[in-house]
Amino acid sequence: MITSKLHFEGKSDLKANQAALKSEWDSKKIGYYDLPDTQDALLGELEIFAKKTAGFETIIVVGIGGSSLGAKAADRFLRHLTQRNNKTLLFLENGDPIELSAALGKVNLQRSFIFIVSKSGGTIETTSIFKLLLSKLGKSALDSSCADQFAFITDEGSPLDKLAHANSISRFHLPKSVGGRFSVLSAVGLAPLKLAGYDAQRLLEGAKAVRDEFFKNDPLNISAKAEFIAKSGKSVNVVFAYSNSFEEFVKWYVQLWGESLGKFDRAKRKVGFTPVGLIGSVDQHSFLQLIMEGPLDKTVTFIKVRDFRRSVTIPPISLAGLEKNDFVNNGSFEKLINAQADATIEALKSAEVPIDEMIVDRLDEFHLGGIFFYYELLTSLVGVKLGINTYDQPGVELGKTILAKNFK
Repeated sequence: MITSKLHFEGKSDLKANQAALKSEWDSKKIGYYDLPDTQDALLGELEIFAKKTAGFETIIVVGIGGSSLGAKAADRFLRHLTQRNNKTLLFLENGDPIELSAALGKVNLQRSFIFIVSKSGGTIETTSIFKLLLSKLGKSALDSSCADQFAFITDEGSPLDKLAHANSISRFHLPKSVGGRFSVLSAVGLAPLKLAGYDAQRLLEGAKAVRDEFFKNDPLNISAKAEFIAKSGKSVNVVFAYSNSFEEFVKWYVQLWGESLGKFDRAKRKVGFTPVGLIGSVDQHSFLQLIMEGPLDKTVTFIKVRDFRRSVTIPPISLAGLEKNDFVNNGSFEKLINAQADATIEALKSAEVPIDEMIVDRLDEFHLGGIFFYYELLTSLVGVKLGINTYDQPGVELGKTILAKNFK
């Protein structure tokens, strides 16, 4: 169960907002709405595929941005679960030579199954790392001998798809109507997560629950929150998650929010909100000062976990000179981290910073699927309110063109 609490005056025309997103859904042009209902065939295929690849120790995902952030966020969020297998997920994203060398120095490539993930089939970082892996495996080119160790996740008909077909490499297709940053509930996220032993079905079920609840009566207040953010005049949107399990999730949110909402609107005005992802209580010791006493240009969402499924007690030890901290003795760290969140919420309310809370019952697949879909719906609805195309990204194309022209 996920619950939501607004600490600002949240009013909206729910029926109109539901109709706006339903119109996107019905258009069949925005495919992420359908993903919770349409992945049965993929899950069946992955069940067989997982058995075929059971002998590999490591699952490597080569992709960047929307091709990796969702699966990486899920792996970080769920890795504490004990019922999964012992396979390690390794994400190769950026062309940083130090990180690439370090990562490849720690893994046995011969015992690794490799996903090459690119919606367009031509992402420069991804294809470059792909070439490096082929070289490390002693191959000067892709051929059918790679069929047992590689799979591609891409659009049907893309250059990568054609390469896979020509060399008998397994491939999984994205729906054309699903953009990369909205693709975590497609093969992009489900395939590596399934092979790593996570429950992909429960991830979809959690997403479906949040989607269907929104179109019934919106118990999570997505409509009111989206309208408030769009009309607030605030330029920064902060997600402050009180668990280290959200470390990669907040990076996924930053891409989803920034790439979707930083646009020109219909009147050719620049609109959007700068996304900031924080982890509590760590970032209480860094960014909180700016939120409290800096410009009042921020809205803040707090994410709390109701039940960590771990109980660690703070020992009743009194240290000379530090007696002022003894009030937490015999309490739990779970209680402490949530109390820190509550105290920060009260402090920000006193500073008149608009805030809301999301409370997550447990850190499992079902709840993560719900959180993913909550943010996708919120992003879509804020885009509607801003009068923009939420699903394109024209602002990132110029740099790619310049790179292709100038690289020597």
